[in-house]
Amino acid sequence: MVAFLGNRLRQAGVVAGAAYALFSSPALAQSSMDKDMTVLAAGSLREVMNDLGAAFRKDAGVGLSATFGPSGALRKDIENGRKMDVFASADVAHTAALAERKLLVQSQTFAYNDLCVVAVPALGLSEANLLDVLLRPTVRLATSTPVSDPMGDYTWQFFRNVDKLRPGAFTAFDGKALKLSGASAPVPGQKLPYVTAFEDDKADAYIMYCTNAASTLKTLPQLGVVRIPDALNVRSSYGIGAAPGSRQGERFVRFVLGEEGRRILHAHGFN
Repeated sequence: MVAFLGNRLRQAGVVAGAAYALFSSPALAQSSMDKDMTVLAAGSLREVMNDLGAAFRKDAGVGLSATFGPSGALRKDIENGRKMDVFASADVAHTAALAERKLLVQSQTFAYNDLCVVAVPALGLSEANLLDVLLRPTVRLATSTPVSDPMGDYTWQFFRNVDKLRPGAFTAFDGKALKLSGASAPVPGQKLPYVTAFEDDKADAYIMYCTNAASTLKTLPQLGVVRIPDALNVRSSYGIGAAPGSRQGERFVRFVLGEEGRRILHAHGFN
């Protein structure tokens, strides 16, 4: 089942995703370096950023010290003076806003993601019955948190898209959604909120990036996953930019946008 899902998600242009936990990644840091580059990145980039960091270290001889978390929260940190070399956001609007304020040299789109729904088998969720099932009053629907987390913003846009087909759906979704991730970062080492939502029986279905869906199924392969149809889906545009004066940051951005960076992104399923 997992192999089948992996193939389907790759065909859909999605990837095994990453944690929303906010923490420094020792896998990216290299103590022998005089000064590791500081990268702030969306939680859904954790796995691919580890591979990008390892490849960049071989190419440039510079290690990465990465912190992951909700993009909106990281943007606020930067606006409040937090130092970094590179910011990679799950919403290009955040990097664009920072570039406009001269807090980034430039904002560039470097990856895309889509929304999927992970659900317990008892729901019998499919593309055909997706809306009927999710709108049932008895179905506990988990989401991320809008504003602080782009995944939440994209989810609420999905609710608005559904409302165009089924008037009143937005109000129903908005009223029942359980915001179980994205408002704050779990402590280091804590399980993915998507996993604990099902393990602790807090949700029957969870709307998330398809990247996170594949990651969740690695731990809970008994769950089902349905990609939201294109007509209703909300594709996320990821933005990246380097801090002014950071030559290594600009070099890393060029690496991510270059041939090797694109190969690594595609290997993780990003478009």
